[in-house]
Amino acid sequence: MSRPFTLTIRAQGSLALGGITGVERDHHSASARDAAGRPFIPATALRGVLRSNLEAVLRGADCPACAGGTGLSPDAPAGARPEPCTLGPEGTRCLACRLFGGHQERLPDGAAFFSALVLTDAVLPDDAPPPPWTTRSTVGIRRDARSARQHVLAQQRVPTPGVELVFVARGRLLDPDLESCLSAAVSATTHIGAGRSRGLGRIECGLRFDPLVEAPAVAVEGDSVRLRLRLVSPACIGVAFADDNLRDTRREIPGSALRGAIGFALAEALDGMHTRERPDAAFERLVAEDGARFGFLYPVDAKSVPLDAAPLPITTLGCKFERNTHPVVDGLLDAIAATLAESAVVAGRVHDTSHVSCQTCRAPLRTLRGPREHRSAVPTRTITRLAMDRQRGSARSEMLFSQVLLEPGLHLEGSIDNIPAECRDRLALALSRPLALGRGRAQGWGRVEVQVVPSLDLPPLAQRAADFHHALRERLARAGLSPAEAARWIPITLHAPMIPDADDEDGEQAILRVLPGRVAYKARRFTREGGWDQREHGLQPALAVAAGAVFAVQIPESARLEDLLPRLAQIERDGLGLRRHQGYGALRCFDRVHR
Repeated sequence: MSRPFTLTIRAQGSLALGGITGVERDHHSASARDAAGRPFIPATALRGVLRSNLEAVLRGADCPACAGGTGLSPDAPAGARPEPCTLGPEGTRCLACRLFGGHQERLPDGAAFFSALVLTDAVLPDDAPPPPWTTRSTVGIRRDARSARQHVLAQQRVPTPGVELVFVARGRLLDPDLESCLSAAVSATTHIGAGRSRGLGRIECGLRFDPLVEAPAVAVEGDSVRLRLRLVSPACIGVAFADDNLRDTRREIPGSALRGAIGFALAEALDGMHTRERPDAAFERLVAEDGARFGFLYPVDAKSVPLDAAPLPITTLGCKFERNTHPVVDGLLDAIAATLAESAVVAGRVHDTSHVSCQTCRAPLRTLRGPREHRSAVPTRTITRLAMDRQRGSARSEMLFSQVLLEPGLHLEGSIDNIPAECRDRLALALSRPLALGRGRAQGWGRVEVQVVPSLDLPPLAQRAADFHHALRERLARAGLSPAEAARWIPITLHAPMIPDADDEDGEQAILRVLPGRVAYKARRFTREGGWDQREHGLQPALAVAAGAVFAVQIPESARLEDLLPRLAQIERDGLGLRRHQGYGALRCFDRVHR
Protein backbone atom coordinates (compact mmCIF):
# COMPACT_ATOMS: atom_id res chain seq x y z
CA MET A 1 0.00 0.00 0.00
CA SER A 2 1.44 3.38 -1.00
CA ARG A 3 2.04 6.03 1.65
CA PRO A 4 1.22 9.67 0.82
CA PHE A 5 3.49 12.35 2.23
CA THR A 6 4.09 16.09 2.22
CA LEU A 7 7.54 17.58 1.69
CA THR A 8 8.07 21.17 2.89
CA ILE A 9 11.03 23.21 1.59
CA ARG A 10 11.89 26.50 3.28
CA ALA A 11 14.29 28.65 1.24
CA GLN A 12 17.08 30.31 3.26
CA GLY A 13 18.56 32.29 0.39
CA SER A 14 18.29 32.98 -3.31
CA LEU A 15 17.27 30.04 -5.52
CA ALA A 16 18.44 29.49 -9.10
CA LEU A 17 16.83 26.50 -10.78
CA GLY A 18 16.42 25.49 -14.42
CA GLY A 19 13.19 27.06 -15.63
CA ILE A 20 11.05 27.93 -18.60
CA THR A 21 12.19 29.58 -21.79
CA GLY A 22 11.07 33.01 -22.91
CA VAL A 23 12.78 35.27 -20.37
CA GLU A 24 12.52 39.04 -20.25
CA ARG A 25 14.62 41.29 -22.41
CA ASP A 26 18.23 41.79 -21.21
CA HIS A 27 18.14 38.51 -19.30
CA HIS A 28 19.72 35.22 -20.29
CA SER A 29 17.83 32.86 -17.99
CA ALA A 30 15.32 32.75 -15.17
CA SER A 31 14.74 30.52 -12.21
CA ALA A 32 11.84 28.10 -12.59
CA ARG A 33 8.45 29.79 -12.56
CA ASP A 34 4.93 28.73 -13.50
CA ALA A 35 2.51 30.27 -16.00
CA ALA A 36 1.52 32.92 -13.43
CA GLY A 37 5.16 33.97 -12.87
CA ARG A 38 5.43 32.42 -9.38
CA PRO A 39 8.63 30.52 -8.53
CA PHE A 40 8.53 26.79 -7.94
CA ILE A 41 11.00 23.93 -7.48
CA PRO A 42 10.75 21.37 -10.30
CA ALA A 43 10.28 17.78 -9.24
CA THR A 44 13.27 16.84 -11.42
CA ALA A 45 15.53 19.13 -9.39
CA LEU A 46 14.12 17.80 -6.11
CA ARG A 47 14.56 14.18 -7.12
CA GLY A 48 18.08 14.87 -8.37
CA VAL A 49 19.32 16.46 -5.17
CA LEU A 50 17.57 13.89 -2.96
CA ARG A 51 19.13 11.07 -4.94
CA SER A 52 22.63 12.57 -4.82
CA ASN A 53 22.40 12.96 -1.06
CA LEU A 54 21.01 9.45 -0.55
CA GLU A 55 23.85 7.98 -2.62
CA ALA A 56 26.37 9.85 -0.44
CA VAL A 57 24.68 8.59 2.74
CA LEU A 58 24.67 5.00 1.46
CA ARG A 59 28.34 5.07 0.48
CA GLY A 60 29.21 6.56 3.86
CA ALA A 61 27.49 3.54 5.44
CA ASP A 62 29.42 1.13 3.15
CA CYS A 63 26.26 0.30 1.17
CA PRO A 64 26.58 0.03 -2.62
CA ALA A 65 25.03 2.83 -4.64
CA CYS A 66 25.43 3.48 -8.35
CA ALA A 67 26.00 6.94 -9.80
CA GLY A 68 22.70 8.58 -10.72
CA GLY A 69 20.92 5.38 -11.72
CA THR A 70 23.48 4.53 -14.39
CA GLY A 71 24.28 1.15 -12.84
CA LEU A 72 27.94 2.26 -12.63
CA SER A 73 29.97 2.65 -9.48
CA PRO A 74 31.48 6.12 -8.83
CA ASP A 75 34.96 4.85 -9.76
CA ALA A 76 33.85 3.46 -13.14
CA PRO A 77 36.07 4.50 -16.07
CA ALA A 78 35.07 7.60 -17.99
CA GLY A 79 32.85 6.90 -20.98
CA ALA A 80 31.38 3.68 -19.59
CA ARG A 81 27.88 3.04 -20.91
CA PRO A 82 24.96 3.09 -18.44
CA GLU A 83 23.36 -0.27 -17.71
CA PRO A 84 20.65 -1.69 -15.41
CA CYS A 85 21.80 -1.52 -11.82
CA THR A 86 22.88 -4.83 -10.23
CA LEU A 87 24.89 -3.46 -7.28
CA GLY A 88 22.38 -4.59 -4.65
CA PRO A 89 22.30 -7.92 -2.83
CA GLU A 90 22.29 -10.93 -5.19
CA GLY A 91 22.39 -8.76 -8.28
CA THR A 92 19.32 -6.67 -7.42
CA ARG A 93 19.07 -2.89 -7.71
CA CYS A 94 20.74 -0.69 -5.12
CA LEU A 95 18.55 1.14 -2.63
CA ALA A 96 18.84 4.43 -4.53
CA CYS A 97 17.65 2.79 -7.75
CA ARG A 98 14.77 1.10 -5.94
CA LEU A 99 13.64 4.46 -4.58
CA PHE A 100 14.34 6.74 -7.56
CA GLY A 101 14.51 4.35 -10.53
CA GLY A 102 17.34 3.99 -13.02
CA HIS A 103 18.30 2.92 -16.52
CA GLN A 104 15.70 0.18 -16.91
CA GLU A 105 14.24 -0.48 -20.35
CA ARG A 106 11.51 -2.69 -18.94
CA LEU A 107 10.05 -3.48 -15.54
CA PRO A 108 12.22 -5.81 -13.48
CA ASP A 109 10.73 -9.24 -12.86
CA GLY A 110 8.16 -9.10 -10.11
CA ALA A 111 8.11 -5.28 -9.98
CA ALA A 112 5.03 -3.14 -10.48
CA PHE A 113 6.83 0.21 -10.95
CA PHE A 114 10.17 1.63 -12.01
CA SER A 115 10.49 4.17 -9.19
CA ALA A 116 9.06 3.73 -5.71
CA LEU A 117 8.92 7.51 -5.25
CA VAL A 118 6.29 9.72 -6.87
CA LEU A 119 7.08 13.37 -6.14
CA THR A 120 5.43 16.49 -7.59
CA ASP A 121 6.79 19.99 -8.13
CA ALA A 122 7.20 22.04 -4.95
CA VAL A 123 4.95 25.09 -5.24
CA LEU A 124 3.98 28.04 -3.08
CA PRO A 125 0.62 27.85 -1.27
CA ASP A 126 -2.25 29.41 -3.18
CA ASP A 127 -2.72 32.14 -0.57
CA ALA A 128 0.98 33.11 -0.49
CA PRO A 129 1.73 36.49 -2.11
CA PRO A 130 4.00 36.34 -5.18
CA PRO A 131 7.56 37.28 -4.18
CA PRO A 132 9.53 40.08 -5.90
CA TRP A 133 12.19 39.15 -8.42
CA THR A 134 15.70 40.50 -8.89
CA THR A 135 18.58 40.18 -11.33
CA ARG A 136 21.76 38.33 -10.43
CA SER A 137 24.91 38.54 -12.52
CA THR A 138 26.97 35.40 -12.95
CA VAL A 139 29.82 34.21 -15.15
CA GLY A 140 30.00 31.23 -17.46
CA ILE A 141 31.88 28.21 -16.16
CA ARG A 142 34.31 25.94 -18.01
CA ARG A 143 33.23 22.49 -16.88
CA ASP A 144 36.48 20.84 -17.96
CA ALA A 145 38.71 23.20 -15.98
CA ARG A 146 36.16 24.23 -13.29
CA SER A 147 36.98 27.89 -13.86
CA ALA A 148 35.28 30.97 -15.27
CA ARG A 149 34.95 31.39 -19.03
CA GLN A 150 36.44 34.50 -20.54
CA HIS A 151 33.99 37.18 -21.80
CA VAL A 152 30.89 35.28 -20.68
CA LEU A 153 28.60 37.24 -18.34
CA ALA A 154 25.00 36.14 -17.78
CA GLN A 155 22.07 37.98 -16.23
CA GLN A 156 19.74 35.66 -14.36
CA ARG A 157 16.27 36.42 -13.02
CA VAL A 158 15.82 34.99 -9.50
CA PRO A 159 13.53 35.53 -6.49
CA THR A 160 14.76 38.34 -4.26
CA PRO A 161 16.93 37.04 -1.39
CA GLY A 162 15.63 37.64 2.10
CA VAL A 163 11.99 36.98 1.23
CA GLU A 164 10.74 33.90 3.06
CA LEU A 165 9.56 31.27 0.62
CA VAL A 166 7.95 28.03 1.75
CA PHE A 167 7.32 25.46 -0.99
CA VAL A 168 5.17 22.36 -0.62
CA ALA A 169 5.49 19.15 -2.65
CA ARG A 170 3.16 16.16 -2.50
CA GLY A 171 4.21 12.61 -3.11
CA ARG A 172 3.60 8.92 -2.59
CA LEU A 173 5.98 6.21 -1.46
CA LEU A 174 5.00 3.03 -3.27
CA ASP A 175 7.31 0.75 -1.26
CA PRO A 176 6.95 1.30 2.52
CA ASP A 177 10.20 -0.61 3.13
CA LEU A 178 12.10 2.40 1.72
CA GLU A 179 10.72 4.91 4.24
CA SER A 180 14.06 5.13 6.07
CA CYS A 181 15.89 5.83 2.79
CA LEU A 182 13.53 8.69 1.93
CA SER A 183 13.85 10.15 5.42
CA ALA A 184 17.66 9.96 5.22
CA ALA A 185 17.70 11.70 1.83
CA VAL A 186 15.46 14.51 3.09
CA SER A 187 17.52 14.99 6.27
CA ALA A 188 20.76 15.21 4.28
CA THR A 189 19.44 17.83 1.82
CA THR A 190 20.57 21.35 2.67
CA HIS A 191 21.07 22.99 -0.77
CA ILE A 192 19.42 22.89 -4.16
CA GLY A 193 20.10 24.53 -7.50
CA ALA A 194 23.05 26.59 -8.69
CA GLY A 195 25.49 28.66 -6.65
CA ARG A 196 25.94 26.28 -3.73
CA SER A 197 29.65 27.04 -3.47
CA ARG A 198 28.73 30.73 -3.00
CA GLY A 199 26.20 30.11 -0.26
CA LEU A 200 23.14 30.20 -2.50
CA GLY A 201 20.33 27.69 -2.70
CA ARG A 202 20.22 26.91 1.04
CA ILE A 203 17.02 25.16 2.14
CA GLU A 204 15.46 23.38 5.10
CA CYS A 205 13.38 20.30 4.35
CA GLY A 206 10.66 18.65 6.40
CA LEU A 207 8.93 15.35 5.69
CA ARG A 208 5.49 14.35 6.99
CA PHE A 209 3.61 11.17 6.12
CA ASP A 210 -0.11 11.82 5.69
CA PRO A 211 -3.06 9.57 6.52
CA LEU A 212 -4.63 7.63 3.69
CA VAL A 213 -7.69 9.22 2.11
CA GLU A 214 -10.19 7.05 0.26
CA ALA A 215 -10.65 8.19 -3.33
CA PRO A 216 -14.23 8.58 -4.61
CA ALA A 217 -15.44 5.43 -6.33
CA VAL A 218 -15.93 5.41 -10.10
CA ALA A 219 -18.73 3.28 -11.53
CA VAL A 220 -18.35 1.33 -14.79
CA GLU A 221 -21.74 -0.19 -15.51
CA GLY A 222 -21.79 -0.97 -19.25
CA ASP A 223 -19.45 -2.06 -22.02
CA SER A 224 -18.54 1.58 -22.73
CA VAL A 225 -17.59 4.50 -20.50
CA ARG A 226 -16.94 8.11 -21.51
CA LEU A 227 -14.30 9.99 -19.53
CA ARG A 228 -13.42 13.63 -19.05
CA LEU A 229 -9.96 14.20 -17.61
CA ARG A 230 -8.53 17.40 -16.19
CA LEU A 231 -4.78 17.80 -15.97
CA VAL A 232 -3.72 18.82 -12.47
CA SER A 233 0.01 18.81 -13.26
CA PRO A 234 2.09 19.38 -16.40
CA ALA A 235 2.11 16.46 -18.84
CA CYS A 236 4.58 15.29 -21.48
CA ILE A 237 3.03 12.84 -23.95
CA GLY A 238 5.75 11.16 -25.99
CA VAL A 239 6.02 11.81 -29.72
CA ALA A 240 7.26 9.30 -32.29
CA PHE A 241 10.47 11.23 -32.95
CA ALA A 242 12.48 13.39 -30.57
CA ASP A 243 15.45 15.66 -31.28
CA ASP A 244 18.60 15.36 -29.21
CA ASN A 245 17.94 18.59 -27.32
CA LEU A 246 14.16 19.05 -27.66
CA ARG A 247 11.38 16.68 -26.71
CA ASP A 248 7.96 17.87 -27.83
CA THR A 249 4.61 16.67 -26.52
CA ARG A 250 1.46 15.52 -28.25
CA ARG A 251 -1.56 17.79 -27.88
CA GLU A 252 -3.87 14.79 -27.36
CA ILE A 253 -3.70 11.62 -25.28
CA PRO A 254 -3.34 8.46 -27.39
CA GLY A 255 -5.16 5.35 -26.31
CA SER A 256 -1.85 3.62 -25.61
CA ALA A 257 -0.99 6.25 -22.96
CA LEU A 258 -4.42 5.86 -21.32
CA ARG A 259 -4.05 2.07 -21.40
CA GLY A 260 -0.59 2.30 -19.86
CA ALA A 261 -1.75 4.62 -17.07
CA ILE A 262 -4.59 2.28 -16.18
CA GLY A 263 -2.22 -0.69 -16.31
CA PHE A 264 0.24 0.96 -13.89
CA ALA A 265 -2.59 1.99 -11.54
CA LEU A 266 -3.94 -1.57 -11.48
CA ALA A 267 -0.50 -3.08 -11.00
CA GLU A 268 -0.03 -0.85 -7.96
CA ALA A 269 -3.50 -1.57 -6.59
CA LEU A 270 -3.05 -5.34 -7.04
CA ASP A 271 0.51 -5.46 -5.72
CA GLY A 272 1.01 -8.96 -4.35
CA MET A 273 -2.20 -10.24 -5.96
CA HIS A 274 -1.00 -9.92 -9.57
CA THR A 275 2.39 -11.40 -10.47
CA ARG A 276 3.99 -12.83 -13.58
CA GLU A 277 3.61 -16.30 -12.15
CA ARG A 278 0.02 -15.79 -10.93
CA PRO A 279 -1.53 -13.06 -13.13
CA ASP A 280 -4.91 -11.61 -12.35
CA ALA A 281 -7.21 -12.91 -15.10
CA ALA A 282 -9.50 -9.85 -15.20
CA PHE A 283 -6.51 -7.48 -15.36
CA GLU A 284 -4.92 -9.42 -18.22
CA ARG A 285 -8.22 -9.61 -20.09
CA LEU A 286 -8.80 -5.86 -19.73
CA VAL A 287 -5.51 -4.84 -21.37
CA ALA A 288 -5.28 -7.70 -23.87
CA GLU A 289 -5.37 -7.00 -27.60
CA ASP A 290 -8.87 -8.47 -27.78
CA GLY A 291 -9.94 -6.74 -24.55
CA ALA A 292 -11.16 -3.20 -24.02
CA ARG A 293 -10.51 -0.51 -26.64
CA PHE A 294 -8.89 2.55 -25.08
CA GLY A 295 -9.78 5.52 -27.25
CA PHE A 296 -7.87 8.73 -27.92
CA LEU A 297 -8.59 11.69 -25.64
CA TYR A 298 -8.83 15.12 -27.29
CA PRO A 299 -8.91 18.62 -25.72
CA VAL A 300 -12.31 20.14 -25.05
CA ASP A 301 -13.63 23.29 -23.41
CA ALA A 302 -14.86 22.77 -19.87
CA LYS A 303 -18.62 22.29 -20.11
CA SER A 304 -21.18 20.28 -18.19
CA VAL A 305 -22.34 18.24 -21.17
CA PRO A 306 -20.33 15.55 -23.02
CA LEU A 307 -18.69 16.90 -26.13
CA ASP A 308 -17.78 15.42 -29.48
CA ALA A 309 -14.04 15.74 -28.94
CA ALA A 310 -12.95 14.22 -32.25
CA PRO A 311 -10.53 16.15 -34.47
CA LEU A 312 -11.80 18.31 -37.28
CA PRO A 313 -12.01 16.57 -40.66
CA ILE A 314 -9.39 17.58 -43.21
CA THR A 315 -12.22 18.98 -45.35
CA THR A 316 -13.07 21.61 -42.71
CA LEU A 317 -12.31 25.18 -43.76
CA GLY A 318 -12.03 28.39 -41.75
CA CYS A 319 -11.24 32.07 -42.15
CA LYS A 320 -7.58 32.73 -42.90
CA PHE A 321 -7.41 35.65 -40.45
CA GLU A 322 -10.07 34.91 -37.79
CA ARG A 323 -10.01 31.12 -37.82
CA ASN A 324 -10.96 30.78 -34.14
CA THR A 325 -13.91 33.19 -34.13
CA HIS A 326 -15.53 33.20 -37.56
CA PRO A 327 -17.82 30.31 -38.61
CA VAL A 328 -16.27 27.22 -40.18
CA VAL A 329 -17.57 25.33 -43.20
CA ASP A 330 -17.01 21.84 -44.56
CA GLY A 331 -15.83 21.31 -48.11
CA LEU A 332 -16.73 17.64 -48.60
CA LEU A 333 -20.00 18.36 -50.45
CA ASP A 334 -18.15 20.72 -52.77
CA ALA A 335 -15.47 18.08 -53.37
CA ILE A 336 -18.04 15.42 -54.23
CA ALA A 337 -19.77 17.81 -56.65
CA ALA A 338 -16.42 18.53 -58.30
CA THR A 339 -15.75 14.80 -58.59
CA LEU A 340 -19.05 14.33 -60.47
CA ALA A 341 -18.44 17.22 -62.87
CA GLU A 342 -17.87 15.79 -66.35
CA SER A 343 -17.43 19.00 -68.34
CA ALA A 344 -15.82 22.40 -67.98
CA VAL A 345 -19.21 24.09 -67.85
CA VAL A 346 -20.39 21.95 -64.95
CA ALA A 347 -17.05 22.38 -63.19
CA GLY A 348 -17.47 26.15 -63.49
CA ARG A 349 -20.94 25.99 -61.90
CA VAL A 350 -19.50 23.85 -59.08
CA HIS A 351 -16.81 26.46 -58.44
CA ASP A 352 -19.26 29.35 -58.52
CA THR A 353 -21.45 27.67 -55.90
CA SER A 354 -18.62 26.44 -53.66
CA HIS A 355 -17.28 27.88 -50.40
CA VAL A 356 -14.28 29.97 -51.46
CA SER A 357 -14.34 32.81 -48.92
CA CYS A 358 -15.36 33.49 -45.32
CA GLN A 359 -19.09 34.10 -44.92
CA THR A 360 -18.39 36.88 -42.39
CA CYS A 361 -15.48 38.92 -43.78
CA ARG A 362 -14.99 37.47 -47.30
CA ALA A 363 -11.39 36.53 -46.49
CA PRO A 364 -9.89 33.40 -48.12
CA LEU A 365 -10.58 30.04 -46.49
CA ARG A 366 -7.87 27.72 -45.20
CA THR A 367 -7.92 24.15 -43.91
CA LEU A 368 -8.37 23.90 -40.15
CA ARG A 369 -6.65 21.41 -37.84
CA GLY A 370 -7.11 20.34 -34.26
CA PRO A 371 -9.98 19.16 -32.05
CA ARG A 372 -13.44 20.39 -32.97
CA GLU A 373 -14.37 21.38 -29.41
CA HIS A 374 -11.16 23.30 -28.56
CA ARG A 375 -10.55 25.88 -31.27
CA SER A 376 -7.81 27.85 -29.49
CA ALA A 377 -4.21 26.67 -29.20
CA VAL A 378 -3.54 24.06 -26.51
CA PRO A 379 -1.53 25.83 -23.75
CA THR A 380 2.01 24.53 -23.25
CA ARG A 381 5.16 25.48 -21.39
CA THR A 382 8.78 24.81 -22.33
CA ILE A 383 11.28 23.94 -19.62
CA THR A 384 15.01 24.04 -20.24
CA ARG A 385 17.28 21.88 -18.12
CA LEU A 386 20.94 20.91 -17.94
CA ALA A 387 22.05 17.28 -18.00
CA MET A 388 24.15 16.30 -15.00
CA ASP A 389 27.26 14.15 -14.78
CA ARG A 390 26.42 12.13 -11.67
CA GLN A 391 29.91 10.67 -11.35
CA ARG A 392 31.53 14.12 -11.15
CA GLY A 393 28.58 15.88 -9.52
CA SER A 394 28.57 18.71 -12.06
CA ALA A 395 26.76 19.81 -15.19
CA ARG A 396 27.72 18.31 -18.53
CA SER A 397 29.18 20.68 -21.08
CA GLU A 398 26.93 21.45 -24.06
CA MET A 399 24.14 19.24 -22.70
CA LEU A 400 21.29 21.75 -22.47
CA PHE A 401 17.91 20.26 -23.40
CA SER A 402 14.28 21.38 -23.44
CA GLN A 403 10.93 19.68 -22.95
CA VAL A 404 7.49 20.92 -23.96
CA LEU A 405 4.74 20.23 -21.42
CA LEU A 406 0.97 20.55 -21.51
CA GLU A 407 -0.18 23.10 -18.97
CA PRO A 408 -2.38 22.01 -16.04
CA GLY A 409 -6.08 22.79 -16.31
CA LEU A 410 -6.53 21.28 -19.76
CA HIS A 411 -9.69 19.17 -20.18
CA LEU A 412 -9.70 16.11 -22.44
CA GLU A 413 -12.49 13.76 -23.39
CA GLY A 414 -12.74 10.29 -24.89
CA SER A 415 -14.12 6.83 -24.25
CA ILE A 416 -13.17 3.26 -23.40
CA ASP A 417 -15.27 0.78 -25.37
CA ASN A 418 -15.81 -2.97 -25.68
CA ILE A 419 -15.18 -3.49 -21.97
CA PRO A 420 -15.58 -7.20 -21.09
CA ALA A 421 -18.15 -7.75 -18.35
CA GLU A 422 -15.66 -9.52 -16.05
CA CYS A 423 -13.25 -6.56 -16.28
CA ARG A 424 -15.52 -3.69 -15.30
CA ASP A 425 -14.70 -3.89 -11.60
CA ARG A 426 -10.99 -3.80 -12.40
CA LEU A 427 -11.42 -0.76 -14.64
CA ALA A 428 -13.46 1.02 -11.94
CA LEU A 429 -10.69 0.26 -9.43
CA ALA A 430 -8.05 1.74 -11.74
CA LEU A 431 -10.09 4.90 -12.44
CA SER A 432 -10.47 5.54 -8.71
CA ARG A 433 -6.69 5.34 -8.18
CA PRO A 434 -4.19 8.18 -8.87
CA LEU A 435 -3.68 8.19 -12.64
CA ALA A 436 -0.66 9.65 -14.42
CA LEU A 437 -0.44 9.89 -18.22
CA GLY A 438 2.67 10.03 -20.36
CA ARG A 439 6.27 10.59 -19.33
CA GLY A 440 7.55 11.71 -15.95
CA ARG A 441 5.07 9.80 -13.80
CA ALA A 442 7.58 9.56 -10.96
CA GLN A 443 8.10 13.32 -10.94
CA GLY A 444 4.40 14.05 -10.72
CA TRP A 445 3.75 14.85 -14.38
CA GLY A 446 0.53 13.87 -16.10
CA ARG A 447 -1.69 13.58 -13.00
CA VAL A 448 -5.37 13.83 -13.85
CA GLU A 449 -8.77 14.08 -12.21
CA VAL A 450 -11.25 11.60 -13.71
CA GLN A 451 -14.93 12.27 -14.28
CA VAL A 452 -17.38 9.87 -15.93
CA VAL A 453 -19.77 11.72 -18.23
CA PRO A 454 -22.80 10.42 -20.16
CA SER A 455 -22.26 8.92 -23.58
CA LEU A 456 -22.64 11.09 -26.65
CA ASP A 457 -26.23 11.44 -27.79
CA LEU A 458 -25.67 10.74 -31.49
CA PRO A 459 -28.57 10.36 -33.92
CA PRO A 460 -29.07 6.83 -35.29
CA LEU A 461 -26.93 5.86 -38.24
CA ALA A 462 -29.93 5.83 -40.59
CA GLN A 463 -30.88 9.37 -39.54
CA ARG A 464 -27.34 10.63 -40.07
CA ALA A 465 -27.31 9.03 -43.52
CA ALA A 466 -30.63 10.67 -44.42
CA ASP A 467 -29.39 14.10 -43.27
CA PHE A 468 -26.17 13.77 -45.28
CA HIS A 469 -27.92 12.65 -48.44
CA HIS A 470 -30.44 15.48 -48.12
CA ALA A 471 -27.62 18.05 -47.86
CA LEU A 472 -25.76 16.45 -50.78
CA ARG A 473 -28.86 16.47 -52.98
CA GLU A 474 -29.29 20.18 -52.40
CA ARG A 475 -25.61 20.79 -53.15
CA LEU A 476 -25.73 18.83 -56.41
CA ALA A 477 -28.89 20.61 -57.48
CA ARG A 478 -27.23 24.02 -57.03
CA ALA A 479 -24.48 22.88 -59.40
CA GLY A 480 -26.94 21.53 -61.96
CA LEU A 481 -26.04 17.89 -61.26
CA SER A 482 -28.46 15.01 -60.83
CA PRO A 483 -29.63 14.82 -57.17
CA ALA A 484 -30.22 11.08 -57.59
CA GLU A 485 -26.45 10.54 -57.31
CA ALA A 486 -26.50 11.65 -53.65
CA ALA A 487 -27.82 8.33 -52.28
CA ARG A 488 -24.75 6.47 -53.58
CA TRP A 489 -22.21 8.28 -51.36
CA ILE A 490 -20.97 7.16 -47.92
CA PRO A 491 -18.42 9.41 -46.11
CA ILE A 492 -16.10 7.78 -43.57
CA THR A 493 -14.14 10.12 -41.25
CA LEU A 494 -11.22 9.00 -39.06
CA HIS A 495 -11.50 10.10 -35.44
CA ALA A 496 -8.07 8.69 -34.58
CA PRO A 497 -4.99 7.78 -36.61
CA MET A 498 -5.31 4.52 -38.56
CA ILE A 499 -2.42 2.09 -39.00
CA PRO A 500 -3.11 0.18 -42.25
CA ASP A 501 -2.23 -3.43 -42.87
CA ALA A 502 1.08 -4.19 -44.57
CA ASP A 503 -0.60 -4.60 -47.98
CA ASP A 504 -2.69 -1.43 -47.63
CA GLU A 505 -1.30 2.01 -48.43
CA ASP A 506 -3.80 4.25 -46.68
CA GLY A 507 -6.68 2.11 -45.45
CA GLU A 508 -8.65 2.22 -48.69
CA GLN A 509 -8.48 -1.55 -49.15
CA ALA A 510 -9.72 -2.11 -45.57
CA ILE A 511 -12.79 0.00 -46.39
CA LEU A 512 -13.45 -1.80 -49.68
CA ARG A 513 -13.28 -5.17 -47.94
CA VAL A 514 -16.38 -4.05 -46.03
CA LEU A 515 -18.23 -1.93 -48.59
CA PRO A 516 -18.84 -2.45 -52.32
CA GLY A 517 -17.96 0.21 -54.88
CA ARG A 518 -14.93 2.50 -54.98
CA VAL A 519 -13.34 5.27 -52.95
CA ALA A 520 -14.07 8.09 -55.39
CA TYR A 521 -12.66 10.87 -53.18
CA LYS A 522 -10.26 10.91 -50.24
CA ALA A 523 -8.52 13.63 -48.27
CA ARG A 524 -5.79 12.36 -45.95
CA ARG A 525 -2.41 13.10 -44.48
CA PHE A 526 0.16 10.72 -43.06
CA THR A 527 1.86 10.78 -39.71
CA ARG A 528 4.34 8.71 -37.75
CA GLU A 529 3.04 6.89 -34.70
CA GLY A 530 5.20 5.13 -32.15
CA GLY A 531 6.14 4.74 -28.53
CA TRP A 532 8.08 2.63 -26.10
CA ASP A 533 6.30 -0.55 -25.06
CA GLN A 534 7.45 -1.39 -21.56
CA ARG A 535 5.99 -4.89 -21.69
CA GLU A 536 7.24 -5.89 -25.15
CA HIS A 537 10.56 -4.07 -24.60
CA GLY A 538 10.94 -1.94 -27.68
CA LEU A 539 9.70 0.85 -29.90
CA GLN A 540 6.59 0.32 -32.01
CA PRO A 541 6.99 2.78 -34.93
CA ALA A 542 4.33 2.76 -37.61
CA LEU A 543 3.23 4.93 -40.53
CA ALA A 544 -0.39 5.95 -40.00
CA VAL A 545 -3.13 7.90 -41.73
CA ALA A 546 -3.65 11.01 -39.61
CA ALA A 547 -6.88 11.62 -37.71
CA GLY A 548 -9.38 13.71 -39.65
CA ALA A 549 -8.91 11.85 -42.93
CA VAL A 550 -12.08 11.54 -45.03
CA PHE A 551 -12.89 8.72 -47.47
CA ALA A 552 -15.98 9.14 -49.67
CA VAL A 553 -17.18 5.77 -51.00
CA GLN A 554 -19.38 5.65 -54.09
CA ILE A 555 -21.43 2.43 -53.96
CA PRO A 556 -22.85 0.71 -57.08
CA GLU A 557 -26.31 1.65 -58.32
CA SER A 558 -27.49 -1.89 -57.51
CA ALA A 559 -26.48 -1.65 -53.83
CA ARG A 560 -29.05 -0.60 -51.23
CA LEU A 561 -27.98 1.57 -48.32
CA GLU A 562 -30.37 -0.23 -45.97
CA ASP A 563 -28.46 -3.47 -46.55
CA LEU A 564 -25.13 -1.79 -45.80
CA LEU A 565 -26.10 -0.09 -42.52
CA PRO A 566 -25.21 -3.17 -40.37
CA ARG A 567 -21.72 -3.21 -41.90
CA LEU A 568 -21.29 0.50 -41.25
CA ALA A 569 -22.41 0.05 -37.65
CA GLN A 570 -19.85 -2.72 -37.23
CA ILE A 571 -16.87 -0.71 -38.47
CA GLU A 572 -17.98 2.23 -36.33
CA ARG A 573 -17.95 -0.09 -33.34
CA ASP A 574 -14.72 -1.97 -34.16
CA GLY A 575 -12.68 0.51 -36.21
CA LEU A 576 -10.23 -0.38 -38.99
CA GLY A 577 -6.54 -1.21 -39.21
CA LEU A 578 -4.03 -2.40 -36.64
CA ARG A 579 -3.70 -1.78 -32.86
CA ARG A 580 -7.36 -0.93 -32.44
CA HIS A 581 -7.16 -1.86 -28.75
CA GLN A 582 -4.99 1.28 -28.37
CA GLY A 583 -7.61 3.48 -30.00
CA TYR A 584 -6.21 3.51 -33.51
CA GLY A 585 -8.60 3.29 -36.44
CA ALA A 586 -11.65 4.79 -34.70
CA LEU A 587 -14.03 6.29 -37.26
CA ARG A 588 -17.53 7.61 -37.88
CA CYS A 589 -19.79 7.18 -40.87
CA PHE A 590 -21.87 10.17 -41.99
CA ASP A 591 -20.17 12.55 -39.57
CA ARG A 592 -22.53 15.46 -38.89
CA VAL A 593 -19.78 17.96 -39.80
CA HIS A 594 -20.30 17.02 -43.46
CA ARG A 595 -23.44 19.08 -44.06
